[in-house]
Amino acid sequence: MNSESTVHELFGKVIYSYTRKQAIEDGYQVLLTGNHATLARRAGWKYPVYLTIGVWEIVLEAVDAEGYWNDLTGVLWDVLSMARHGLDVSTDTRIFTVSINGCGKKRMYQFYLKVGPTDIDDPAPAITIMLEEDL
Repeated sequence: MNSESTVHELFGKVIYSYTRKQAIEDGYQVLLTGNHATLARRAGWKYPVYLTIGVWEIVLEAVDAEGYWNDLTGVLWDVLSMARHGLDVSTDTRIFTVSINGCGKKRMYQFYLKVGPTDIDDPAPAITIMLEEDL
C-alpha cells in the first residue's frame, strides 16, 4: 500500500488543492532565483527559498524608499541571514525578527520560516518565508 492510497482511505478524495506553482503564477509567492538563490545559499540555506507576497512587498518597499540607500541584495541578505538566528517554534517552523528601514514608521518585522515540500506533487524540501497571516 502506498502513502497516496492511505491518505485517500483516511481522508477521502481531494476536492481542491492550490499548488505552489499556482501561487507563483498568481503572484502570491516569489521563488528566489539566480543571484538571489546564490545569496540564499551563502546565507546557509541549501533548499530553494520562497517568499510570500507580503514579505516580498516589505522588501520592495524598503528598496524603493528614498534616503535609505537600501538595495534588493542587502535587504534580502538581512532577511535570509537573520532567519538563521530565529527561534524554532516547531520542528518545521522558525520565528525571527529583522530590522528593515524605509517601510514607514515600523522598523522591526517578525517573519516565519517554514520548511516543507516544494509542492503537492514534489516532496523535495523547500523553505518559505512568510508573515504570521500567511501561516
